[in-house]
Amino acid sequence: MKLLETFRIRAAAAVRRRKARYGLGEKPARLEIRLDGFDAPGPVTAEALRVDQWQDRIVEAIQWIGPVPLRITAAADHAFLPDLVRFGHRLEMPVTVRTNPEPLSVERAEELVDRGMATCEVVTTLDGAGEAAIRALVHARHSRAATLTVVVHFPVTAATAAGARAVFDKARGLGADGVVLAAPWRGFAVNAAAKEGIAEALAQGWPLQRTAAEARAVLGSLAEGGPGVRRTSGQCALGGLRLALGPDGAASVCPFHVGHHSGPLVDAPSALAAHRAAVRSCDRRCGHPELV
Repeated sequence: MKLLETFRIRAAAAVRRRKARYGLGEKPARLEIRLDGFDAPGPVTAEALRVDQWQDRIVEAIQWIGPVPLRITAAADHAFLPDLVRFGHRLEMPVTVRTNPEPLSVERAEELVDRGMATCEVVTTLDGAGEAAIRALVHARHSRAATLTVVVHFPVTAATAAGARAVFDKARGLGADGVVLAAPWRGFAVNAAAKEGIAEALAQGWPLQRTAAEARAVLGSLAEGGPGVRRTSGQCALGGLRLALGPDGAASVCPFHVGHHSGPLVDAPSALAAHRAAVRSCDRRCGHPELV
């Protein structure tokens, strides 16, 4: 029964994503919470919420948009992470954890699987620590007989892009289920080696290439000026896609367009609707890891 409910939630979220991209969505299709400053574009200055406050915030989101897939971004050793994974899982929300590799031991991986983590995205270039983290997750999947999805979240930069193809090969050997090529927060000069590395990685295709179509477009346009330059056509595909809560619990739909609403989310639809409209009308290319 729980598996059927999970499928229902994911199917409803897929419909919402499609509507959002055509400007028809009324509610976000995904909830994302950021517990700390890990993988963030800038420092976190606001006071972070307590675990009970986070639980209240998640309930408020469900009261507004219903059960949707939940992504929790935090360092692997964050004290609240296991409790919030369990909380989301008990509320029938498919839970994804995006985290860093260094503290992700076998014991931590097994704990998160036991709490209900369905997918883990490890932000890594698959160096020593990254390889150990993927091995820990694959071990936890087998030891717990779980249906855990393990994804390498590969940050594309001028230094890493040339080696993207090698990361795919290594990820396959380690037993990962996919690699996401994450567009950079800011643009960089794409030399011939970097451009070739991105093209080779994108050509790998399914099952290891899980990068969303929007991020593929961003990666393909880096040579044309990179994130921040004006687009000649099209709208932002992010507007209305997800509701993101920062470490202080404030809500937003895009980290580049600050339109935070810190009050109860059940009272936020009109404020966030205006915010989504502003994001949709943005005419800049967006190098945006949140698209994937």
